[in-house]
Amino acid sequence: MRAGSKQAVDRPNTILKRNGFVLEDKIEFFFDLRRTEPSGISALDGKRPDGCTLIPWRAGRCLAWDVTVPGTLAERYVHLTSKESGLAATRASDEKFKKYEGALPSMDFLPVCIEVLGPMDNNTSIFFKKICKMISGRSGDGRELFFAMNHISCLLQRFLRVCVTENVQLNADVSE
Repeated sequence: MRAGSKQAVDRPNTILKRNGFVLEDKIEFFFDLRRTEPSGISALDGKRPDGCTLIPWRAGRCLAWDVTVPGTLAERYVHLTSKESGLAATRASDEKFKKYEGALPSMDFLPVCIEVLGPMDNNTSIFFKKICKMISGRSGDGRELFFAMNHISCLLQRFLRVCVTENVQLNADVSE
């Protein structure tokens, strides 16, 4: 399977859905946001973000997001991540901004990009800090960011376990 081919790109999503693990659902559940792709905000060209807030996020505009979990060690990113931590997430974020540029004019857009091994892009980090500060204000517990990062770390470990297990099974099938 050639890196970047349609099959190579879709394969991780197929693996994760077949194993009942969808990272986007877990992150959205954690922040008590919508759990499915919204039906009313698809752009004219068919692009649909993973979700959106039901109430305005900032300046009367709702927030739409699209979650991406780039592989830190993937052939596509290893030349970046071998030089500096987090560059795969930054590159994925830039690609998402380009994809949705002008597609959702009535909404703010946030690409949520967290690498498989943990680093996240700057916009995602700022978002988590803001939302955890809001949650801390309501709950009175200043450890909400710690809890969020711990939860995300556990999700990424499960995600990685599924990917490794599936690859071991695929390699065993090929060698037979």
